[in-house]
Amino acid sequence: MSNTAAMEDLHISYVSALCASLDISYDTLRHDSDSTDGIIKKRIILDNGTMFDASLRIQLKCTASKSLYSDDGEFITYKLKSKNFNDLCTAATTPIILGLLILPDSVDKCVCWTPEELVIKGCMYWKSFSAENTTGNSDTVSVKIDKRNVLNKENLQIILEQIAKEEWT
Repeated sequence: MSNTAAMEDLHISYVSALCASLDISYDTLRHDSDSTDGIIKKRIILDNGTMFDASLRIQLKCTASKSLYSDDGEFITYKLKSKNFNDLCTAATTPIILGLLILPDSVDKCVCWTPEELVIKGCMYWKSFSAENTTGNSDTVSVKIDKRNVLNKENLQIILEQIAKEEWT
């Protein structure tokens, strides 16, 4: 398997495992002309007892290459293709985020298995670009992602609850 294919499988597996741990539905899409790799869905019960089916689209990226990202301790700066950036800025009825999985230097070291556990090494960060303007750049855009925006169980639940409460911006 090529590194690119392996990295695609890893970022899908990361989100799938995260969603499974929260009993959240995650559907991958075969065609992503709008930069949507998957849709995350969960029925949320609001404080007043109302049920709301929250959906979130996600564009997945994965890298171990220092030529594509830098980490200053507070922010990850990533070179995102302009087409993907513009798609992420486009207004939509279903919100979309970028999920960027940062892997160790060697993809071979990304997955560890023992009889007790299966571990994906790396961390996925997320960012919404819905309030941003599109770019005229033809190649890439350097985007800054706050390292507090880790895509983990707590943050994914908060995002879906904000969507359900119509508090997502």
